[in-house]
Order: sequence, then structure tokens, then C-alpha cells
Amino acid sequence: MSAVYSIYTSPNHAPIPNHLPTLIVTPYGQPHHTLYSYIHTNYNKETYLLTPSPQGDLCVAKMVPPPGSRGPGGGSSDGGHSNGHSDKTVRCEASRNLKWSITNTGIHAPVYKLTLPNPDAPGHEQPLFQISKPNPNATWWTMFYFTYAGHLIPPKRIEFGKIQKNAAAGSGGGGGTRVTIAGKTPEEKAVWQTLGEGNEDMVEWIVLCAALNVLDDEIIKAAQSTEPKRAPAPSASTAVPSSRPAAAGGAMRGPNPQQKMPMPVPQPQGGVNAGYRGPSQAAGMRPAQGAGPQPNPQMYQQQRGPPPPQQYRAQGPPQPHPQQGYAPPPQQHAPRGPVPASGRRF
Repeated sequence: MSAVYSIYTSPNHAPIPNHLPTLIVTPYGQPHHTLYSYIHTNYNKETYLLTPSPQGDLCVAKMVPPPGSRGPGGGSSDGGHSNGHSDKTVRCEASRNLKWSITNTGIHAPVYKLTLPNPDAPGHEQPLFQISKPNPNATWWTMFYFTYAGHLIPPKRIEFGKIQKNAAAGSGGGGGTRVTIAGKTPEEKAVWQTLGEGNEDMVEWIVLCAALNVLDDEIIKAAQSTEPKRAPAPSASTAVPSSRPAAAGGAMRGPNPQQKMPMPVPQPQGGVNAGYRGPSQAAGMRPAQGAGPQPNPQMYQQQRGPPPPQQYRAQGPPQPHPQQGYAPPPQQHAPRGPVPASGRRF
């Protein structure tokens, strides 16, 4: 069972100063069918995953990044370990009492590890999934987990998904970022059963929140790379005479540093970074007018389905077994299953 999503900058949410842009998640190939909205509030200190319903947007998940990592005076960095913050964990919670964490454990390149609370060892986490690039220069991210068959057998790495840039809008791809859950082999399909039978939509929330968190970090890095850098004042002891005559009336300028944007970021109308230019460095910041909606964290979507099994152990996703498919869910205000590759809900 495969699922393919696209992520774009929302065309219906105006940019808010000092806030990351609002993103939307759609089925691949259906950019006008919004499954989720990803909204940043309180100067990026809280993020909400909302889903539309006849009663209005319902909150299905909330994410809280490390203090100061995305607000004024803070920012993410390449490895996540050079910004001076000791806490690298994004705390997440969702409907049905689901809680998990996303921690960037990378040093030279980001490596995001997703974990669940361990019911057998309070205060400890058990591994779930991981997201990283296959190499630092790659333009896509892989999603994978490990299976363990015994203490004498090396763990097996199972790659079940990918985050990559869509084809440009002019070539028929629509732009944005594509998130794919392959679901071809039994081991890949076993991902959907990670939280137990009937909780496939919760797996969808976890995967999409992780992908959106990756994009947040990449948007911040892209904005920081475009900020003008102050050149150091020339020193008489270190200045080197130029063999070229200086331009009349102006100081000689060196070449501009090469800019790079290593991660696929959604670029629909206006571009992702149109509303975000990095966190403000001002000592005092005036609250923005109309700083966006403030979803009620208690207004989680009440959906049917059993909670995650408490007997879940830290062996990663369950061992693969043939899937029988899932029954079609009700309308959008009820829990929805993952999006099939065809773009239709089931």
C-alpha cells in the first residue's frame, strides 16, 4: 500500500512577519485538494497540523520545537548542533493520546530520529523511524527503520519512503515537495502497522509531521544563506594592494559568496521564502498585526479508532505480513487513511 503526497506553500494564507510560511499537504497530482494545513503561531514556537472539515479546520497534531530554535534570536543550522541550544528535540502530540519526538542527532549533516515513549521504561524513548540524506550532497531524503532479528544478527535497514523536490511547475510536476511511502514490499507495508491495526492515519500524521519539520529547517537555512553578510573592516596590516585600479568614487568589492540551497523546498506562487527572512535579531520585537490563527490545542480532532497498543516494544515496526487492505473511511471529518498513489482517498 503506497501513498504519495505533495507539499506547497499555502496560497490562502498571507505571509506573517517573523513566522515561517504556512504549508499545505495535498494528494500528489491534486494541488487543489487540501488534506492538511501546517500553521506556525507564536513566532514559530508552536505549530499545528490542521485538517479541513464541514465544521471548520480541526487540529490533529501539535509540534513544539526546542525553545529559541525558530524564534527571535535563534535558528537552525546544518547539523543542528552549532546553534548553541542543547535541546534538539521537537515534541509532538496528536489525537488519541499519541505522543512522539523528533530529534536531530546529526553532527555534520542532519539526521532526524523519531521515537515513542517506552511504556516499560518511563522517561526512555524507543526508536520508530529515521530521516536523513543518503549523502551530504544528495537533493533528497530517505525515510527508513531498522529490524532486529537477534543480538548476534546485524539489524536490517528498511527504506520505506523518500522526500524529494517535485518537477518544476512548467514541466507538469506542479513544483513543491513530494513525500512518498513506497509500500511495495511486505517490509515497507509493515510501516502502516507500526501503531497497530486501525491506526494507519496516525502513522500518516507522524510521517507528514516529520517531513514538514525537515522543510521548516531547510526554509530557515535557505533564508539565512540569502541574508546580507557584513564584510569585516579592512586592516592596514592585512590589506593587500590590488593590481587593478579602483573604480572611481567607490571601494573595491570582492566576489559575492556563492549561495546554495541544498534542500527541496516548496516554491509555488511567490516562493516559499517570500514571507520569511530568518528570525529577527532585534532586542525588542513588536507583535505582528494579525499574527495568524491561534488554534486551541485542546480542540483535537475526535476520531474513532483504538489507541496505540501499550504493549508496543522497541523492535521497530512490526514484522511484515501480508496486508488485506483497509476499508474506506467516512468523510473528511472522520479519520482518513493514507493517500494511495493514484491520489484518491480510501
